[in-house]
Amino acid sequence: MKPIKFLIVGLCLLFSSCGPVTYFGDSLAPTSSVDIYYSAHDVKKNYDVIGHLSFVNYFSAGQETVKARLSAYAKKIGADGIIILGTTAVEDAADGIVKADALKYK
Repeated sequence: MKPIKFLIVGLCLLFSSCGPVTYFGDSLAPTSSVDIYYSAHDVKKNYDVIGHLSFVNYFSAGQETVKARLSAYAKKIGADGIIILGTTAVEDAADGIVKADALKYK
C-alpha cells in the first residue's frame, strides 16, 4: 500500500472517531436504545448507575455528535439511559471532556 493510502485511512479513522469514549463500570448485555437525560430529576423510572462515561471532544464535535457517541457506547455496555452531567474544560481539547452516568432501569 502506498504511503498516501495509509495517510488517508489514518485521517479517516481519526476524524470519524472525534475522540475516545472511556468507561468505568459494569458491562451488561447490549441494549437497542438509550434514553438521554440532562438531570437525574428528569428520570422518572427507578434506576441504578452502572458506570461513568467520558468523551474527549478534541475536534469540537457538535452536541448531536457527542450525544450519538455516548449513546452508541452506552448501548454496547448495556445501559438503558445516560445522564449527561456536563463538560470539563481542558487545555488540549477544544470543548473539553463531556461526562455522563450510565443507567440501568430496575
